Amino acid sequence: MTHPIRTIGWGLYGAASWTWCIGLFLPTILMQWFGWSGFLLIAIPNVVGATAMGLLLGSPSASRNFCTRHPQAIGLFVSLTIAFHLLFLSIVAVWIFPPDMIGSWDWMLFPLTALVLGLLLSLSPRSWWPLLGTIAFASGSIVVISNCGCGDSLGWSGTRPPVELVWLTPIFIIGFLLCPWLDAPFHRVRQETEGPLGFLVLGGGFLFMLLVTASYWWLDERTGTTVVLAWIFGQSTFTIGANLRELRAGVVTSKRLVKIPWAAVAVAAAFIIGLRFVETWDEARNLCLRWLALYGLVFPAI
Repeated sequence: MTHPIRTIGWGLYGAASWTWCIGLFLPTILMQWFGWSGFLLIAIPNVVGATAMGLLLGSPSASRNFCTRHPQAIGLFVSLTIAFHLLFLSIVAVWIFPPDMIGSWDWMLFPLTALVLGLLLSLSPRSWWPLLGTIAFASGSIVVISNCGCGDSLGWSGTRPPVELVWLTPIFIIGFLLCPWLDAPFHRVRQETEGPLGFLVLGGGFLFMLLVTASYWWLDERTGTTVVLAWIFGQSTFTIGANLRELRAGVVTSKRLVKIPWAAVAVAAAFIIGLRFVETWDEARNLCLRWLALYGLVFPAI
């Protein structure tokens, strides 16, 4: 039986690995559009879906059986998630950094650096990951503290009419309830822990991670602070590393020492090069939002 402290560590690892670029950025858009109502739109189905996946699977053997039956779907999910992060980091470098912090090659160096660091991180022994996840989780407190007093107060409405929430809600519910079943780090948590504790910690921990993002809900074009940008880069790298680890020697196994999803990297590179032709922040943000169709429609269908 897994020691409770280690189970908590695996739960926090799951919460950190699930804090993708979606959780790092989408709440800021929704909160600007709909206020705290937008936060609830992403938080409730996301936390419920993440927790329910582990509780419904119920045991390590059930997770292993699921992964054995669906390796292609999980591998595709992991690969495109890594590609999404590479594209997102390029968008961050070009559009969210203040002008005096941008280098001429950051649009390429940011995703490339995260990929290399994520690859190195993926080589860490399995026994390290609960601790690494706990450190990544705890770092969110620094972001919250640094953002105290930043931005204006936020109400329950924003720049868009509340009725638009009605049309978005089904997509969010379907996507966030079903996508966790294809997430390799979630299966890692389920396979390393017994009972409900790990996923109860994961759900509560992920709610905290979303609240970290809510602390910088004002994030927009050229408004990123050093702490927020370091958080976004660090969390994205952690997620890339966790997913690469599962591709290399985890729930999606490979006999090769290092397995890099080259096709997904090529897709990300094509989109990143395409960003050079994007002229406005609205266009860049919309590109990021369109990628979400994979998680709101395509993967739930799979």
